Amino acid sequence: MPSTGSTVLITIHTTVKDGKRKEVHKMEASGRLFQRGHILVLRFTEPREEGQERTTDQTIKLSDGQMLVQRKGAITMNQRFIPGTETEGTYHSLYGPLAMRTSTSEVTYDWDEIAGEGDIHLRYGLVMQGASTGSYHMHVEIKEV
Repeated sequence: MPSTGSTVLITIHTTVKDGKRKEVHKMEASGRLFQRGHILVLRFTEPREEGQERTTDQTIKLSDGQMLVQRKGAITMNQRFIPGTETEGTYHSLYGPLAMRTSTSEVTYDWDEIAGEGDIHLRYGLVMQGASTGSYHMHVEIKEV
């Protein structure tokens, strides 16, 4: 992979379960994928949600079975996901900062350089401002274009 990275199509499927409630969200974006040794970095701009004036840039860094998500723009967030560990972060939106706590159960990723495709799986529980918002499964599909 060149040092400038590869252009990729990113599809993110997020399933949220909270008791009997289940929501499924899908987001598509184009971005850049960089691989530096054992570190995989994915950068893209999230599609604007209805009513949003600003965009949000997202960077996902994967290494050593851990994942770091950084979002900047309409939403600002830094959160580290480490399997078997509870981590804290802050989510900033138009409504102000919210304290986040995640309990990560799974971070896996695979990149097939020959096929030019791969995926990421992330499973975690989320507590915002002291209240559980449910369990999350994020599946990210990545394909070179």
